[in-house]
Amino acid sequence: MMRSATMAPGGPEPARRPKEGINKTRLKDGAAKYLFFVCASLSVLAVFGIIGYILYASIPAFQEVGFFKFLFGTQWNHATDEYGVLPMIVSTLVVTLGSILIGGTIGVFTAIFLVFWCPDKFHLKYAGKNKGWAKVVDRINKINLRTFFDQVIKLLAGIPSVIFGYFGVAVIVNMLRGADPYLIGKGALASALVLSIMILPTVTSLSKNALEAVPEHYYEGALALGNTKAQAVFNVVFPAARSGIISALILGIGRSVGETMAVAMVSGGRVYFPDSLFRPIRTLTTNIALEFADAGRTGTLFSALFATGFVLLVLVLIINLSINLVPKEFKGKRGNKVLKGEQVKAVYRKQGIIPEILKYVAIVFAAFVVAVLAALILFILINGVPHLKWDFIFGPSSYQHPSLLPAFISTGYTILITLAIALPLGICSAIFLVEYAKPGSKVVKVLRTFIDTLAGVPSIVFGLFGTLLFVPMTGHYSVLAGALTMVLVVLPTIIRSTEEALLAVPVSLREASYGLGASKVRTIFKVVLPSAFPGIATASVLAIGRIVGESAALIYTSGMLLTTVNAAANPLNMGSTLTVFLYMCWAEPTRYLGYDQAYATAVVLLIITTLLNFIVYLIQRRVKKKN
Repeated sequence: MMRSATMAPGGPEPARRPKEGINKTRLKDGAAKYLFFVCASLSVLAVFGIIGYILYASIPAFQEVGFFKFLFGTQWNHATDEYGVLPMIVSTLVVTLGSILIGGTIGVFTAIFLVFWCPDKFHLKYAGKNKGWAKVVDRINKINLRTFFDQVIKLLAGIPSVIFGYFGVAVIVNMLRGADPYLIGKGALASALVLSIMILPTVTSLSKNALEAVPEHYYEGALALGNTKAQAVFNVVFPAARSGIISALILGIGRSVGETMAVAMVSGGRVYFPDSLFRPIRTLTTNIALEFADAGRTGTLFSALFATGFVLLVLVLIINLSINLVPKEFKGKRGNKVLKGEQVKAVYRKQGIIPEILKYVAIVFAAFVVAVLAALILFILINGVPHLKWDFIFGPSSYQHPSLLPAFISTGYTILITLAIALPLGICSAIFLVEYAKPGSKVVKVLRTFIDTLAGVPSIVFGLFGTLLFVPMTGHYSVLAGALTMVLVVLPTIIRSTEEALLAVPVSLREASYGLGASKVRTIFKVVLPSAFPGIATASVLAIGRIVGESAALIYTSGMLLTTVNAAANPLNMGSTLTVFLYMCWAEPTRYLGYDQAYATAVVLLIITTLLNFIVYLIQRRVKKKN
């Protein structure tokens, strides 16, 4: 008798091996699924943990002062233990409104220019006989203007907020000083202008995505009905994209409300109502930044600062969650495919010269964005390059001769520890959302809501949370405590970027792997993740950029301290990263540490930011070539 393939050599045996193999595979897939789900659920735990910890630390102040008296009080007095945040709430709202009116408007019009009027290349002509100039003109004509503008926006987004603060102090405040009756220049207007520049990249990028998501036949149909290009853009495409633009403005508001360091440097720091554009003010974030060093670890003032953080957190959460309230009927559909059974039924009529004027407004605002970036870069280079010396960058550090080497070491430790924890958690979370969760399920919606909520938490609130949780865990301020805090800061960025990378992997690759007998887990790790590697690498670089540029979350966890190289070599010690060192030059100047060292540090940070953006550009370019 012919022996069955499933028989044991000594005689008949039930066909157990295939079943055992299937059971093991199912067991591995099930265990992996729950592991990925746990990782994705950490965002929910983090949001509730932050809210719970901050509220718990705020209770003593609410009990001592009274909740409504704290919320609507107008005095902030240490001597009498009177703590009220109403002037700070009003100042925060006024500065935010001003920044969104200026920066939001410029950002939206810049996005319109990028999508519809930005030429692909220069068209310069050179009639001379000089071959050198001819080559220069030829190279300029080869520059892709759309790519150039895109990189301008990304570079502006990657510049640390402290550098914007220095730019605000040295340029914007000086410009406003002549119009200020008190010849100070700091106040609500200076804060709004600085924040306007800072929110430009967010509003521009998201508005650009919203405009590009409008189906192409809307635009083509408007042209076919006799509209000019400007009329088609402003009368048809812009209204169709308004939900995405509203969302962009709301996110810009959230960024403006949560900004700390730059506003602290130009606001004036006084507890007044903003009854004048030049009145020195104090926002909710700057109140925490300016008072925390004197608060100690106990007492009413310490709790009052956490209560301030709780009010700020609630305000930001309301702003971020309001995105979900954007009317669904305004939400356009992605892609340029013509919807089945749908025709462009509206009859468009010409509306005079207004759209044509708005076209030139968009061009002017786009040029303004480039001019602002150029001014910012020139400001940094002119002030920083003369003080950029080898000893200052890589020399031994002491109180009398501070250098950046300890800051490089602390920054490196923060990056390594943060990515070692956040990358696996972020990748596993994205795998669950893409590979295991059912599209459109309530679980996915809840998880994504909490991920987006975590992304909208202000940096200074992360710092307060790290002070309560991670600093006691490590015993004192330390680089390790700062890195653990940064895990929560960069986790949403890694999850979202990895999720987009996984979605870009063709379904056919998964099906081919399943057809060859591979399990789901094996397919994910052997096929999907390698294919999504460029996107994951981009997520890592973006996370590094966020870590390098962060200051508010690290000041209250890693600490602000000039250290030696030997002390910085231990991540359990206090240590200042590059951006914290830059902030120290303004907040705690000494005979050996001041604006000269600050500008030199800003040059180093600008170089790092440019390199990171260039790396992201190369990765994305390589992916496009493969596709």
